[in-house]
Amino acid sequence: MKLPTWLQESNLGMCPCGCSGKRSKKNFVEKTLYDLSQVVRNVVFSEQIAKAPGILQRFDPRVKLVGLGCWLLTLALVQNWDLLLLAYLGLAGLAVASEVPLAVFVKRVWLVVPLFTGVMLLPALFNWVRPGDPLLVLWDFNHPLDIGPLHFPDILAITRQGLKGSILLILRVGNSVSLTVLLTLTTPWTELLKGVRSLFIPKVFVMTLEMTYRYIFVLLSIVEEMFFARKARMIGPADLKENRRFIASSMGTLFGKSQAMSEEIYASMLARGYTGEIRTITSTSLSFLDWAAVVLIVLTSMLLYTADKVMGGIL
Repeated sequence: MKLPTWLQESNLGMCPCGCSGKRSKKNFVEKTLYDLSQVVRNVVFSEQIAKAPGILQRFDPRVKLVGLGCWLLTLALVQNWDLLLLAYLGLAGLAVASEVPLAVFVKRVWLVVPLFTGVMLLPALFNWVRPGDPLLVLWDFNHPLDIGPLHFPDILAITRQGLKGSILLILRVGNSVSLTVLLTLTTPWTELLKGVRSLFIPKVFVMTLEMTYRYIFVLLSIVEEMFFARKARMIGPADLKENRRFIASSMGTLFGKSQAMSEEIYASMLARGYTGEIRTITSTSLSFLDWAAVVLIVLTSMLLYTADKVMGGIL
């Protein structure tokens, strides 16, 4: 039996070579499903890195959490550009030694940090917000400006202090986010939560994180099944109004399913002896390598802070 012509067409209204005609675009429902599948693939990719035989994968998660806190505190106190750049090069070296792809490590940090941090720091560049030495004059009004109770100088300029302070903060945020990315990429999620619980974090907080992380993928699979079940019963593309109606009904259905699932899961946990504390079969103890890593973390933090005091900050 021959397939219908409409079922064989992939790009309606477009020639096979792609040189003419109108390319059919995915609707927003398909784009959303594609993004959700990308999230799942990224999580699987991160789990593969966490199981790789790298340097950071060998350490106990409690040691890495202590190191994260210690280095974050140190980076917040450092005011020298050279030291922050040197610290980032060290983190990049740790990423390579831990078998984390350098392109992934850089993209996960520097595609986000300049955008969000830069937007927040943009007003601090100008002398109207942070007075300082003009570095680049953008506008000269020839007279001071008075806007109601606000008084502004006669020029609008980017100041040297504002630019240096903004770059310093971006470097700090970049190093801090890089530390967090290294921790999450080189530590399995269950081991990370076990380390967080051992540091006396409230068990309700840890339990919420664990259940959210685990069942968000269950809900994603339900959404995917709902979409493909609908698409399998359709002939031809749906209009925008129909897609919106489907999204609204799916949201209500998903909310009802998630609420029913949460009640069933909690009842099954109680039936199996759950008392509010998560217990695991394996128990870990710190090895000599872990204690050596703690000493090294403290020494490098002290060395970085001392070098910053000796060299002096940029401001």
